[in-house]
Amino acid sequence: MNANLTVGALNYVQQYSEKSGSLRREVSRGPALPTEMRIAHQPYVDSATKKAGTRSVVRFDRYQALSDGTIAPVSAYVVVTRPTDTLVTGTEVLACFENLIGLLQEDDSGLDLADEIFVNQEQ
Repeated sequence: MNANLTVGALNYVQQYSEKSGSLRREVSRGPALPTEMRIAHQPYVDSATKKAGTRSVVRFDRYQALSDGTIAPVSAYVVVTRPTDTLVTGTEVLACFENLIGLLQEDDSGLDLADEIFVNQEQ
């Protein structure tokens, strides 16, 4: 993976990358209001199947000034658990993401439930 990544129109510059994970930061809104991207992986064993696998996390923290002047992150992250097996490929992971995108996407291809789920807390 490249050290610096462009996601949409935002350029994330790598701050560090080590065995425990990596951090990239984007500062187009100023250094006090960065958006950070973290990627990390760890081995796991599923408690039900007893199968080993890898747990991966991709997390975005967008720092926002609040009405009282403090700065706090708005965060979104996804956790992917993938059993270590030759029959588990990127196709299965992508299929799960396509379901999430279809739930949240606001155009004609999706249900546009982002506000309902995350703002209005509907279930």
